[in-house]
Amino acid sequence: MAQKRLSSANEQGGDTDLVFAGFDTTTEQPKERQQQQYAIQRLQEHSDSQPMPDIDIDKDNDELVKRLLTKGVDLRLYARDIEGELHALEDEQLANYEENEGALLELDAEIRGCDEVLENMERLLANFKSSLGNINDEIQTLQSDSVSMSVRLKNRIVAEKQLGRIIQGIALSPAAIDTICNGEVNEKYLDCLVEVNKKMAYLRVHEKQHRRLRAFQETQPELERLCLKASAKVRDFLLAKINDLRSLSTNAHILQSSVFLKYRFFNHFLIERHPEAAVEVRDTYIHIMRQYYLDHFEAYQRGLLKFERPVADKADVVGMEEPSKLSLFGSAKPSARDKSNVFNLGARASVLDTADPRAIVLSIAGDSNERFPFEALFRSYNLALADNATAEYEFIMQFFVSPKARQKITGSDMARMVFGHIFEPSIRVGEQFLKGYLEGSHDALGVLLCIRLVSLMASELQRRRVPVLEAYVNSANMQLWPRFQAILDGHIESIKRLAAYRAKSKIDTQPPATVRRYAEFAASMLRLNQGYNTHVVALSLARLRAEIQAYISHMAGGNSDKHASLVFLVNSYDLILTVLHENRFTEREEEVSSWKQELAATVLEYAEVELENHFGYLKQFVIDAEQQSDIAQITSEDLGRVVSVFNAEWRSKIAAINSSIIQSFSNFRTGTEILHAVLGQLIIYYTRFHSLYDKRFARRSSSGGGTTSQQPVGVQNVMVEIKKYRNNF
Repeated sequence: MAQKRLSSANEQGGDTDLVFAGFDTTTEQPKERQQQQYAIQRLQEHSDSQPMPDIDIDKDNDELVKRLLTKGVDLRLYARDIEGELHALEDEQLANYEENEGALLELDAEIRGCDEVLENMERLLANFKSSLGNINDEIQTLQSDSVSMSVRLKNRIVAEKQLGRIIQGIALSPAAIDTICNGEVNEKYLDCLVEVNKKMAYLRVHEKQHRRLRAFQETQPELERLCLKASAKVRDFLLAKINDLRSLSTNAHILQSSVFLKYRFFNHFLIERHPEAAVEVRDTYIHIMRQYYLDHFEAYQRGLLKFERPVADKADVVGMEEPSKLSLFGSAKPSARDKSNVFNLGARASVLDTADPRAIVLSIAGDSNERFPFEALFRSYNLALADNATAEYEFIMQFFVSPKARQKITGSDMARMVFGHIFEPSIRVGEQFLKGYLEGSHDALGVLLCIRLVSLMASELQRRRVPVLEAYVNSANMQLWPRFQAILDGHIESIKRLAAYRAKSKIDTQPPATVRRYAEFAASMLRLNQGYNTHVVALSLARLRAEIQAYISHMAGGNSDKHASLVFLVNSYDLILTVLHENRFTEREEEVSSWKQELAATVLEYAEVELENHFGYLKQFVIDAEQQSDIAQITSEDLGRVVSVFNAEWRSKIAAINSSIIQSFSNFRTGTEILHAVLGQLIIYYTRFHSLYDKRFARRSSSGGGTTSQQPVGVQNVMVEIKKYRNNF
């Protein structure tokens, strides 16, 4: 039974060398045992009657047999012992198997189950391998399809972009078409018109490239008809808005900024798509705005003239006489003219202040009943003209000049042409305004102020980059400069006439009013020439200075009293310089340096005359004595006489000089300078006298001679006395 089970187990499980949980079923034997069993099997292969063959001890696994034979062991007995041991071991293993039969059967079942699982796994893996192969084929197919689709997609994207641009360039929505044809002209209409213009521009640019496309062939005529419809509606809209400018109460600049500039694309569209309609709109605008500005500037000019304050008339010249203008009742006639500002610039220069850009408002001026000199009126008119011209020129550049033409010279020329047509009458009004003033003007300062105002206006227009009023500026200068020269010629002629008239009258040591008028007039002209250095003004001042110098010299030369003439000259020159210095002019100005040289020369001459009147004997003695070739020729009597006279009266004479200068010159600074000059000359001559005195008596002492009866007063004593009069002015 055990043998049967074992054989069955061997058939089912194969080799019995298995390890079970809880017991050991291995038939593994020690190596020596295996070798013994092998030797027995070799021996049993021979019968007992056969002789023992020689055993090849060199073969593998024969080491045990060799040892046994060497020891002389009986191999048959030894084989039977071994066989017995094997049977005992076999029985032991069978018993062990019977004890573990259940476990072996369970193991067998488990092994069978594992085999089934492994078979299923094998089938699954085989199927999975087959599926992986199919998936690999599908992936390769998908990859090739993906590459093909990517190429097709790229081609489609390129084609879509090209077609999209074309469609976007020529396609127009039905809503936009309906708005263009039937809609009201407003902001929405503007947006649609911009879109239509873009389509037309696209067709024009790509016409040669895509002219074979049917879409181009069908769309272009429709868009052109749509543009004609839009041009008609836009033309009517713009003409209606332009006609609103006819009213004088309309503020054109507000309407320009709120309506025309807002819809300026309408006119640009007409310029590009319908030039005839654009010309009609432009001509209508020019006609209406031409009259609009003309009416406003004429009204403003008439209003300004109501507030004019006359400043000078024909009699207001530098060399005018001052007759007493008496009425029948013996009182002076009132004059409406501002005589104080005829020659003195005063506050009139404030009209050149660029920090105040305000013009005269007629309603405010009427309420305050204020009057202004013409230059203030001229400034206000120029401000209004420049501001309106700037606003109009900028509007024309934006509204009537397309963006493309604006970048070219033709755009600027077009703007100038339109501006010229609009502002030509208004500019003529300004020219007539100035001409009317100049025809009766005798106010040189007012004319020169107007010249400076024109220059400031030109500079401001240049800063604004508005090159449209050059003709007005040139015309104004051509009117102003000749009139300025004519007025200056009148002043010069008046001085000449006055010199001839004054020759018969007695001279007064105080400067006449003519000198003060000249000084104020020259200072005012110099102020207006600062920063400009206009040669015409400088030349006119030089001519005027020469005439007034001739007049002053003529007045002084008509008197036999040399002292009075010099006092007159000094006072006149001093007055001129005082006025110039009050206006902060220095010797860098030719006017100041010239008069200062005249004053210095006259003061020096006056010092000599004054010294001659009080110390003439001393001066003459020194001059004559210094001309002697030998000092011994000077007699002691002559020296003694001079010393005696000087010692007796030098203090009183110095006091007399001081008194005379105080009475003759009221200007502290000039009087002090003249006193110092006279007393300085006295010190010089007296020092020279002392030198002659010392030399003369030094030689006599060496030859045994004596001195005069009186010693001359020391130079230091005279200088101490002079210092007492230093602060008399």
